[in-house]
Amino acid sequence: MQEGLDPLKSVLFAQVRDAGPTHGYDQEGFLRPSAHPANISTVYLGDIARTLLKVIQGNSTPVMDKKPGFDEQTWSFSCQAGDISITVDSYSYWGFGLLTRCYANTIILEGPLNERASIIFDLVASLSHKPWEFSRNGKFNSKVSNIQFNQNHWTEHIQHAKEELNELIEHTLLAKGDSEDIEIARNALADDNAPAVMRALARIEAESIDVEVEDVIPDGQILKIDDDEIPFVDLSSNEEE
Repeated sequence: MQEGLDPLKSVLFAQVRDAGPTHGYDQEGFLRPSAHPANISTVYLGDIARTLLKVIQGNSTPVMDKKPGFDEQTWSFSCQAGDISITVDSYSYWGFGLLTRCYANTIILEGPLNERASIIFDLVASLSHKPWEFSRNGKFNSKVSNIQFNQNHWTEHIQHAKEELNELIEHTLLAKGDSEDIEIARNALADDNAPAVMRALARIEAESIDVEVEDVIPDGQILKIDDDEIPFVDLSSNEEE
């Protein structure tokens, strides 16, 4: 475990680079894609939140805890994915929110550290920019958090996830032996491609499963029964009655 990582909770701040009317919410407050017929209002979700929802596996439908008003990019939603609870806040931290780059997101993950680190690793690998690089460092420092501390927090999660994947690769190597897929897994980890790592290791596991097939006679088998072993029942008397 990285020394600076909390065992129960992760709080990370991210710079939003792109946002648009990609989502909305319905009467019950559930976040929906923009084309959903039940939407009653628009939500400018932003690239950070959109990507996060894509990399999380099996998450529940997000609920808008703070619905956007006049500013459609100021909101908060939460959802659950297994043992991980997720909350994302969107807000402007400079310039009165006139431009998308005025906005930041606070991401809060609660649950097992390994799962939190894996989500952050996949999120950063899927983004086109480093989320800890802000448009206005001074404004972020004065209004939100320390920029260097935040960057370190992101990189500590990424390093933790990489170490976990590397340990999994080495464990598979010891248990199953060297193979082409071990090298593929290592290369995928070097490219920050966690899904490719897991696919390569899954192939190794699948190939190592031995399937025992019982001997089968292709043309079938004739069962030999002696005549004295076949019981005889005389039904003729019953038919006459």
